[in-house]
Amino acid sequence: MGKLKIGCLVVVGFFLLIGVIGAIGGGNKSGKDNNSQSSSVSSSQPQAKQEQKATPKEYTEISVSTLMQDLQDNAMAAQKKYKDKNLKVTGQVEVMDSSGNYISLHGDSYSIVGVQCMINKKDKAQEDFLLNIKKGQTITAYGTITDVGEVMGYSLKVDKFE
Repeated sequence: MGKLKIGCLVVVGFFLLIGVIGAIGGGNKSGKDNNSQSSSVSSSQPQAKQEQKATPKEYTEISVSTLMQDLQDNAMAAQKKYKDKNLKVTGQVEVMDSSGNYISLHGDSYSIVGVQCMINKKDKAQEDFLLNIKKGQTITAYGTITDVGEVMGYSLKVDKFE
């Protein structure tokens, strides 16, 4: 019985030793490949950022009422039409999150769903704007539609407010 345990330990130890040697020997090679890949990625990233800055976003103007009508008529078509699109959305403030994470815009006070505007909490201008508005006030939000659903309505990642 003792010889069997020792034999098993020797075999396990042998495989562990081979794994460690392989990791040490292979680690240097894969590390070089990763570095060359990351340097090529990082060198292309500044160019992409410069291109984004050079072309300002264009926004399609639309009301919350129109968005909601399209959603009610055909949610699937509304998702295809608006998801990932830059919109300038005008509506009435219905919900204001006390944590400042979002506000909700509605076309009228009778609607249950609307456009949930997700706030960029790092943007001081957005925070200042939100501190000076009231429920029921009509405002315009500029941003990108990130989600469309018949239950929750639209989600808009806000770039700025007016």
